[in-house]
Amino acid sequence: MAARQGRAPAGSNPAAPYPDLLRLKRYFTEFEQLTYEARRNSLTAIDYYDSDQFTREELAKLRERGQPAIVINRIKPAINGILGVTEKGRSDPRAWPRNPADTDAADTATDVLRYVADFNRFRRLKLDAFKDMLIAGTGAALIGADADLQVTITQIRWEEFFADPRSRRPDHKDARYLGIAKWMYADDLVALYPDKAKEVALSVENTPIGGGMVPDQSFQDRPLNSPGTGGAWIDPKLRRLLVLEMYWRDGSDWNRSVFTGSDILEHGPSPYLDHKGRPTCPIEAQSAYVRRDNGRYGAVWDMIPVQDEINKRRSKSLHLLSVTRIEVKDPSAINIDAEEARREAARPDGVIPYGWGLSPNTAELQGNLELMAEAKAELERMGPSPAVLGRSAEDASGRALLARQQSGLTELSLLYGGLEDWELRVYRQCWARAKQFWRAPQFIRVTDDENAPRFVGLNQPVQDETTGAVLGYRNALAEMDVDIEVDTQQDVGNLQAEAFSELIDLVKLSPAYQQQVSLKELIQLSPIVHKQAVLDVIDQAAQAQQAQAAQEHALAQAHGQAQIGKLQSEAQRNQAEGTAKMLNALSEAHAVHAEHNAAGFEAGVAQAQSDKALADKAQAMTAQQMAAEQAAAQAAQNQGLNGGGPS
Repeated sequence: MAARQGRAPAGSNPAAPYPDLLRLKRYFTEFEQLTYEARRNSLTAIDYYDSDQFTREELAKLRERGQPAIVINRIKPAINGILGVTEKGRSDPRAWPRNPADTDAADTATDVLRYVADFNRFRRLKLDAFKDMLIAGTGAALIGADADLQVTITQIRWEEFFADPRSRRPDHKDARYLGIAKWMYADDLVALYPDKAKEVALSVENTPIGGGMVPDQSFQDRPLNSPGTGGAWIDPKLRRLLVLEMYWRDGSDWNRSVFTGSDILEHGPSPYLDHKGRPTCPIEAQSAYVRRDNGRYGAVWDMIPVQDEINKRRSKSLHLLSVTRIEVKDPSAINIDAEEARREAARPDGVIPYGWGLSPNTAELQGNLELMAEAKAELERMGPSPAVLGRSAEDASGRALLARQQSGLTELSLLYGGLEDWELRVYRQCWARAKQFWRAPQFIRVTDDENAPRFVGLNQPVQDETTGAVLGYRNALAEMDVDIEVDTQQDVGNLQAEAFSELIDLVKLSPAYQQQVSLKELIQLSPIVHKQAVLDVIDQAAQAQQAQAAQEHALAQAHGQAQIGKLQSEAQRNQAEGTAKMLNALSEAHAVHAEHNAAGFEAGVAQAQSDKALADKAQAMTAQQMAAEQAAAQAAQNQGLNGGGPS
């Protein structure tokens, strides 16, 4: 019950009108009386699943005949096969944005739903509810919140669930009330409702006022109540009593009441709101089939007659093989007592009297075996086919395998469709609970990738960096508006898988196609689940590869530049060393030249001095010669002037 889960908004609502206890009890007794036959059939279906397939009267008759009670349970493998297909399949919640700007909100809502599913181990709970739906006829769960405001999904066992018997829909959406009837110890009930301790004590010590609450077998305490309890839904000896939590509709408003046979413990509007903030019923139920009289039953009920035929024909066939029948072959034989002849024929080493012989039962035995084989085949047809379960010995592929798989699940599509619809409604209730109760900032861990868990922040305040004022909230669930869907993928082939297989064959045959078709395009066309997640991983890997290539390119460039710098440095060093060597050589050459120049200068000075002396001497001689010549010329001139003739 939600009360036992520590439901957050506990306590009665004083402003709500106090409900009529007799009216609430009348709702429950009405369900009990009008669904009595259907619930007894559900108990029979449970017995057949558990291999309890003979009544006491049938067992007594078999013992009287000396016939073995053989049970070959074909119902349990058929039901387990249906459950196994669900276990092998994958179904994940998915939120879709209602507006283009709500993409981030849809991703956050998807993470929230997956966290809630992991927290409640919903995959296991879904199988348990589906098992109730297949066997007893109805599976149900209550989606609420515990004392820590964690969203909880609690399975309601078939024998504890009740609903409006006038509801005709398999999903109970036309029901006026739904509820849980659970046996509890008085001490536990007082711990939940301390202010009702006196009323609880009176309830277990006295017969409830109003009467009518007399249990049938489906609502009895387990194990069955001890004798002397008075027949009412109270066990004074063990101080246990039946507590009912009922969600009932008054007009369009849903109310919640918790009561016993003598007192109302809690009442008020339903504390759980839908996605629009209106009180709603947190119970989601689904039935496999609904009869014309609104009786609900599961897949096992159709298997019971076939299972009876298998058991009885197998028992009869074994009896025919182990029993010997004799008859008189020769009427003129000696008169022998029939009982004595029967005893001799029944003994392994008996001697059949003369004139008596065995009466063959081959035709009867063969007929029983053939009809039993046909019954087995009929019962196997009611479950998944061997091809779906992987038991097919044929090594076939392609459309033949696809056809067998699809045909094996066609007749079960109604059951799987009902389960998928129930799962979708559960997830939508979970989202409504999260929006209602998750208002404080928190983080959730999403384990969709076991190697890299993610932490998602919810209702995170966004503050102004200057003043510190809260400007708003990031990932505020109460403000999100998304559509919830369920992605379901059964572990069987489909037409998309077949077409994809043919595409792969074409790509393998043509190298040109291999160059034109990318891996991302093949994944888009493939039937694998979570294609977007795979594409995201490929994109991340490509981005990481590009980043690594860019880093390697940058390192290569840096290495090349370093090599160039090293070469330049070595060249500069070599040039500097060459320059230094050249300068040293020039310096030495200049020194030598300077020494030679100094010696040459001194020699040049001496030579110059000598040359000057010679020049001076030559000049002096020239001057004397010129003077002599001038003197001679003057003399000749003078002579000519004086003698008037040649000299």
